[in-house]
Amino acid sequence: MTRILDPTLRSPAAEAAVARAPRKASLDGATIGLLANGKSNGMALLDRIVERLRERHRIGDVVRVAKTNASAPVTDGDAEMLAVRCAAVITAIGD
Repeated sequence: MTRILDPTLRSPAAEAAVARAPRKASLDGATIGLLANGKSNGMALLDRIVERLRERHRIGDVVRVAKTNASAPVTDGDAEMLAVRCAAVITAIGD
């Protein structure tokens, strides 16, 4: 089980224990989400990762989302969109 902790300054919520999602057998045709944290070069790093994925897998579309700044959580709308549209999401910190 993975414990998810919320580092934001909201009121404390009950700890949630969530089982990990099952690993996909293949990325062929999969839509991949990229979530940059809002720091410079975050999306550039993610774009390089996509280049490597394209070399090794036949991934499908790529959905890019960039947070407004590193300390802000991803918006509910962006999180929902990534969850619905993407088979996997990769996040990165840039600088």
